[in-house]
Amino acid sequence: MPRRTPNLGVLQLKTTFPRPPGDVGHPASWGDIPVVIRIVEEAVGDLVVGGGWGEDLVDAFVREGQKLMEEEGCVAFVTSCGFLATMHPLLVKRLPFMGTSSLLQVTWLQQTFFPGPNASKAVGVITFKKSALTTKHLTSVGAHPDTPVYGLPEDDDPSKAIFKAVLAEVIPYDYAGMESEVVGAAVTLITNHPDVKAIVLECTNMPPFSHAVEKATGRRVWDVLTLGRWLYQGATPRDYRS
Repeated sequence: MPRRTPNLGVLQLKTTFPRPPGDVGHPASWGDIPVVIRIVEEAVGDLVVGGGWGEDLVDAFVREGQKLMEEEGCVAFVTSCGFLATMHPLLVKRLPFMGTSSLLQVTWLQQTFFPGPNASKAVGVITFKKSALTTKHLTSVGAHPDTPVYGLPEDDDPSKAIFKAVLAEVIPYDYAGMESEVVGAAVTLITNHPDVKAIVLECTNMPPFSHAVEKATGRRVWDVLTLGRWLYQGATPRDYRS
């Protein structure tokens, strides 16, 4: 029997907004990494971002992850929402190489590349919703509680909060408008915190704009795609004899 190709599993929230290339939920975002995307039916956006989930939602993610291992040969996982960071301590005990949130990379960057008394200020976060991202989200993945965090506009007027309106499906996908908001938040971040040397994008819908953030700020950028690639490549070492 031929050996099954190992896959990266994407445990995705139940959403219906567009997911173009660059988004965690688009297969083309991963290049030559084979991915299997599985919807976790119980995981709706407001529940996850609002933090009102319980053990039953943890069980749902584990259920779908185990199916992906058994049915699709998945060797590592990411999710489609950085706000699941608070679930990481629970998921990592039950699923192997579980990249629950891109915020995991905040910890690695702070402790490995910028150690010392100013480590907490060396890495900044851009989040979809700053009002919902708490200290617990950071500390649940080992990041410093004083990590600088900046978010996108949260206004109810679609013209003033384009990213929010697109995900709420109030307006069509607006690449330029969304990019402008993400870049604007990143520029504000480094203007107010010039010691920031690296940026992590919490939201898994933001990677299409990682390049623009790097270009505008001169800082290196990490997102859910960099996390997933790292996990997958570690789980699938190349055999150089073949």
